[in-house]
Amino acid sequence: MRVDIELPNGSKADLAKRLFAHVENSTTDLAPDVLEIDSWEYRDPELARRERREIFGRFPIVAAHSTELPRPFDFHRTQLPNNEVLLVRQQDGTVRAFVNVCRHRGARLVEDETGSRKQFSCRYHGWGYRPDGSLKVIPAPGTFGGIDKDCRGLVGLPCEERHGLVWVVDNPEAEIDVAAWLGPEMDETLRRYRLADTHCYQTGSFDEPINWKTLTDAFLDAYHIATTHVGSVAQYFYSNIQLYDPVGRHGRAVTPRRSIDKILHEPPETAPIEEHVTAGYSFMPNMVMLRQPDHFQLLTFLPHPRSAERCRMEIRLLIPEPADTEEQRTLWDKNWRILMAVLRDEDMGLNRDLQMAMGNENAPRTLLVGRNEVVNQRFHAWLDETMGRG
Repeated sequence: MRVDIELPNGSKADLAKRLFAHVENSTTDLAPDVLEIDSWEYRDPELARRERREIFGRFPIVAAHSTELPRPFDFHRTQLPNNEVLLVRQQDGTVRAFVNVCRHRGARLVEDETGSRKQFSCRYHGWGYRPDGSLKVIPAPGTFGGIDKDCRGLVGLPCEERHGLVWVVDNPEAEIDVAAWLGPEMDETLRRYRLADTHCYQTGSFDEPINWKTLTDAFLDAYHIATTHVGSVAQYFYSNIQLYDPVGRHGRAVTPRRSIDKILHEPPETAPIEEHVTAGYSFMPNMVMLRQPDHFQLLTFLPHPRSAERCRMEIRLLIPEPADTEEQRTLWDKNWRILMAVLRDEDMGLNRDLQMAMGNENAPRTLLVGRNEVVNQRFHAWLDETMGRG
């Protein structure tokens, strides 16, 4: 299966012309100027608290892929920036999200990461909840005392399933409208990509001593490819060549593979660029989706609920159909190993050291984002606007 590049606004011919020009001239899209960032933004505990409240308590983020809880009564437990969350597939096929805390004495309700249950029972005192979050069982009700069970269900969070992804706003007082958040162009892009038909082959969750923005920055630019990945993917991709187009508040960056050299002589109107590029879609506030020629890689960056200098990175390998044969499993296992070798072993390792280095007493407070790091500049401009910074 080949995954075409979807361009709701613009043509592939225009994209090809721009790519060919950059490759032939060793140029890249540029921001107007160099951006300066205070390194304290990656370490400030008070700013981290504000981000959890003012960003992740307001906007939808991806908590799971639909195939991670495919059947009624399946559940998936995950840590979001403000709450540990229990996602539950309902009998009618919808998904609901709850804070994973018993309403009796505040115990953690579910410890298993995944499974299937028609009742969630707290192992402390045995209070039981239905899949819809309503309170079903209070052991020894005659001695416990009178309470209104209808008012003691699990705390729900705004949740919506769209494009094969389960989105949550990590705040029970918020509302959710994923289509509005994506905007018409990005919503149409995901529809055309048919993400709802993909299958999540493998997931990885990595708790790292890194600020979430540090790690997000690492997966936005193409400037680092030649040095950070000199022993791996640098031989396959051009470094420091990238096209960027805003898609509403989100964006699309296209990085050429070196194999694009084979088609530089072809007319842009008919050049088959799909197999010679990676398109990286940046979704505010914390997700990157990499469109590869035959699959997708979904990367999310989640702030730690209590520390400014920790985060969780989740990686999902989305494939066009379930891997039912040994040949298919061999193919996707190989893809997963490559992902781990590059993202986990190279990118994460470097950024652990980067985060640690920023803690030096005399480390420079001013960090620089180059004109060629245009996607990073866009990310930080959105953060500044959202957090009310001039």
